[in-house]
Amino acid sequence: MLRRLMLLGVAGLVLVAGVASAQGAETDRFKGDWKVVELVEDGKTIPEEVISEWLPSGGRFTISDNAIEFTDHTTGKKQVKLFSVDETQSPKGIDFQTRDKERETWGIYRFDGDQIVLCLAHPEDSERPTTFSAKAGSKHMLMTLERTSGKKVAAKPTPAGPKSTSAASPEGPRYLTDAEATKAVTGTWRLTDAMGVLIATLRPDGTFSNVREVTELRLFQKTLVQTPVSTGTWTVKNGQILFHVLSTTQIDRLNHKYAFTLRSFSDTDMIYVDPFGQIGRAIRVK
Repeated sequence: MLRRLMLLGVAGLVLVAGVASAQGAETDRFKGDWKVVELVEDGKTIPEEVISEWLPSGGRFTISDNAIEFTDHTTGKKQVKLFSVDETQSPKGIDFQTRDKERETWGIYRFDGDQIVLCLAHPEDSERPTTFSAKAGSKHMLMTLERTSGKKVAAKPTPAGPKSTSAASPEGPRYLTDAEATKAVTGTWRLTDAMGVLIATLRPDGTFSNVREVTELRLFQKTLVQTPVSTGTWTVKNGQILFHVLSTTQIDRLNHKYAFTLRSFSDTDMIYVDPFGQIGRAIRVK
């Protein structure tokens, strides 16, 4: 839900530039290339280093005329969205519509030096935001765009996940040594915990990233949305995967370490014991 706001917001914010002929010199300030540098959703701050991993075109957009251009992350095709602004309001208002002119969501915007700040309401909210804030429970999204000197920047490609390095055992899952486990668990895994579905990517360089997966309306169509949760480093020692959280949307977990005890592994899944003593199962995604 909130991620939808961000995506609509990015699209809409840049789209504000489009009505230059109708709204004067101010709209000219929107024209060009922009990137998202700050993002807060319903009280949660998304770390800047992971923004590029989950926004269209790596969080970079182009404003031209009355439209924002971006690349659809699911198809690789370029997309265009429309908008309208109301400079008579205070703060200035912005609405996002479908091609049939039906409103999708609305919000407010302002210029801050060489940046644009945007605050969007939930699409089902009947009231437009009145302040630039996204406190917990508000369902608002607060985003800051920064100009990229008018130069287009290519979208950051998503690195391909590593292939499995272990062959399936005819006897099913087997226990692993530390060396085997390090090779075996490198990749992307899908698991379900107390908070829902979690996608964990463990990279060969010893870094990891976790995202939550939910179904939402993204760019005006239902799709699976992956919301960043945390990043950090990982290693295997004494049969345990040790995670060190270096950035996270859950502040109480920042700089904490968590140990997951490996029980068994196959080419398709692994069995583990989480830090709370619960047995879990993760499915290999890639």
